Amino acid sequence: MARDALPPLLLLLITHMSLNLEDKHLCNCCHNILRRPFQAQCGHRFCSYCFNRTVSNGPQKCGACIKEDIFEEPTSILKPGCAFPDNAVRREVEHLSAVCINENCTWKGSIKEYEMNHEGKCEFMIIPCPSCKEHIRFNEQERHNERECPERTLNCKYCKEPFHFKNIKAHDEICPKYPMICEGCAKKKIPREKYVDHIKFCSKFRTPCRFHVVGCDMSVSASRLPALELQLHSEKTKVAELGRRCTELEVKAGTFENVVCVLNREVERFATTMEASNRQHKLDQDKIEALSNKVRQLERTVGLKDLTVAEMEGRLREMSATTFDGVFVWRISDFAKKRQDAIAGRAPAMFSPAFYTSKYGYKMCLRIYLNGDGTGRGSHLSLFFVVMRGLSDALLKWPFNQKVTLMLLDQSNREHIIDAFRPDVTSSSFQRPVSEMNIASGCPLFCPLSKLDAKNSYIRDDTIFIKAIVDLTGL
Repeated sequence: MARDALPPLLLLLITHMSLNLEDKHLCNCCHNILRRPFQAQCGHRFCSYCFNRTVSNGPQKCGACIKEDIFEEPTSILKPGCAFPDNAVRREVEHLSAVCINENCTWKGSIKEYEMNHEGKCEFMIIPCPSCKEHIRFNEQERHNERECPERTLNCKYCKEPFHFKNIKAHDEICPKYPMICEGCAKKKIPREKYVDHIKFCSKFRTPCRFHVVGCDMSVSASRLPALELQLHSEKTKVAELGRRCTELEVKAGTFENVVCVLNREVERFATTMEASNRQHKLDQDKIEALSNKVRQLERTVGLKDLTVAEMEGRLREMSATTFDGVFVWRISDFAKKRQDAIAGRAPAMFSPAFYTSKYGYKMCLRIYLNGDGTGRGSHLSLFFVVMRGLSDALLKWPFNQKVTLMLLDQSNREHIIDAFRPDVTSSSFQRPVSEMNIASGCPLFCPLSKLDAKNSYIRDDTIFIKAIVDLTGL
């Protein structure tokens, strides 16, 4: 048995002895007595086997914390390396009293003595027979193997060859030393390997005629039948058999001729049908090829239509999120996953949908780095403002010179994180765009990540809200 997993039955034995078990002696995963206890950061204890099995597929939430309604990240997250051996509790558990579960066993002692001296060695424990799989006591294994197991191996008392007990009858039928009894002279204990030689020379043994395979049902004694009678009987039997076979062959030959004629007519009819089927098959193949070409053409057309629909749906989603009053609220869901993607470098930055100061005003968007950028990388959430190329840029005043306010909304409406700036008119970030968008400008140290990691109301349901306000004064 693996030393990392205490048998659940041991818990029943200790309970049976009316011991008051404390919760600290029980595993919070399997709910049995702790074996090799580990204590997690949240304070709960687990068997080392249970803990390693739980975190083998990655970090997991502590079920005991959830049950006790004290779950708190990251303390209640179980992951490799976050737990340590609890040797104090291990020593307490090892000194608990126990008895052996096996019937008729009188062993008593501590759990430590059970593990070291008795576990797996009890004479009364039930084990499966390795041959027949029947459950037997450990101290009855030798007697079972020698006298009771149907899969046990025996040695033949005649030829001394080994065989399985269940094959004893089959072995007796082929054993070369098995004692036989002669049906003629009644002699006993003739080994099977010598029985054939015995009946060849036994004067009282009657053998069937050597032509019994062709119909002779006589049995004769070799010592009493003269050689001439044997020869005559053989010749007559041969002649009768040959005559009978000739008659049968003549009847069969006539039957075969009729069958051949019928088969020839069927072959001719089948050849005609086959030729017609081949012509029809060729016509069907041509039709299938034409239809296949048409299907491929339609598939290409549908594919182009799907691309057009997808593009239009994307534009429609973008238009539905667009505002035209300089105020934009950006909802970012799945925050934890997107932040992990940013930390891993898979998606360090995200762009918001575009928004406008008016229907024909400036086109803008936001760019956010969930793991920071520049001086804020790894320590702050970075938020930037981006001026985009719009259809009405030729009618607007450049450079862009409107005050911009950026906010991380407190979803309890108590303490929003706010930063504001007025554009540097000499910066290329606020000149009229010559490409799709200008270089982003804003706040690399917008919000410390430690503030988001602590208990807060900025993140709810794994979602945050970013708000941008563009001052429309002078427009």
